[in-house]
Formats: sequence, structure tokens, C-alpha cells
Amino acid sequence: MTITRRVAVVCVLLLPPGMSAIASERSILILAPAATDDRLDPADEAVQFWNETLSDLDLDMRLASPRVVVASSSARALENYARQVVTRAVGLPAGDAEPDAPTALTRLDADIVVLLSRQDITSFTWPMPGIDPPRYFVIVRFVRGPDRSDPMVTRHVVAHELGHVLGLLHNDDPHALMCGPCQPLTAESDDSGFLPLTDVERAQLVDLFKTR
Repeated sequence: MTITRRVAVVCVLLLPPGMSAIASERSILILAPAATDDRLDPADEAVQFWNETLSDLDLDMRLASPRVVVASSSARALENYARQVVTRAVGLPAGDAEPDAPTALTRLDADIVVLLSRQDITSFTWPMPGIDPPRYFVIVRFVRGPDRSDPMVTRHVVAHELGHVLGLLHNDDPHALMCGPCQPLTAESDDSGFLPLTDVERAQLVDLFKTR
């Protein structure tokens, strides 16, 4: 799920003739409750999927290898902020003003902060307010029950949220990666092991990141 307030704006460097393009990277920080968290490997697979996709499209954007911090002292403040965001997003009586991002989040040195949450709440992507260039807060929910903690499910959730970071919105194909809503029980992965992107989404990525 993404909670959209504005469209991501990505600056593309125009290189002088004859100079080779160097891939731009967006740094990722993952905050995990434990080093054994079973969402860490699927998160790495999701990053790899996006980098392979961007490479296949001959684009210069990449996601950097995630840095992982275990049992961060910032986690409690970020968990509370995630709950505030979700509460406002679903229209519960929490006031009209957007919650301010805590200092514990904005001081973290990463373009994308991924919290492997201890809460069974909606996974989402949230542009941090008032920050330019945009930085993103991504929540990956903790789910209970053996039918919902499958690594394949988790890697699709993370890949879906990173798709929002890259500028993609939901589509109406329930069997595509950026589906909204989704029907995962009847969906089949492509050769990459992930649900597919649509042709429109691939074209959008080219428009966003192709150097001219």
C-alpha cells in the first residue's frame, strides 16, 4: 500500500557528450527487530529484482545494497509514527494535520528507511514531509499465522513498496506487482520469481530515469 501525497520527483544528471553515465543510487537503511528476522532475505531479493529490472531497461538508477541496523534505538519512535500515519490514512478521528516525522526518522542517513515493523498493520510507503529531494519511510508489517509469513509474500510486499518509491502507483491488474487490490492466491510469478510489471509501468520507469 502507498499513501500518496505527491509524485516523486527524480533529478536526472545530463552528461556531456562522450562521458559515460554512472548509475545513481538511492541508499536504503533497514531497521530490523532481530538479526534473525525472516523478512531480511526477502528484502534483499526485492532490491535485487528492482536493480535487474532497471538494468534490463537500460536505466541509470539503482538501489544500493541495504544497510541493516538491528534493535535500533529509533525503532519505538518510528513504530509510533507508523501507527499515526495509518490512523490518519484510513480516516479515523485523528485530526486533519499530517503527523510530523520524528527526529528519530529524519536524522537517519538514507534515502529510503525501511522499518520491519513489530506491528500487524498495513504495509505502506510514505514520503517524509518537508524534505527535498524526497526521502521515503517504508513499513513492512509483521504478520501472524503460517499462511501469511511466507518469504515469497514478503518479498512481493517489499518489492511493491519499493515500486512506489521509484514512482509507480497502483494499477487495476490484481495479478501484477503494483496491484491494488491484489489477488495473490491466483497470481503467478514471471521468470524473475516476482509478479510482473505492466508495459505501462515499464514505460513510466523509462520516462523517469532515462538519461537524454
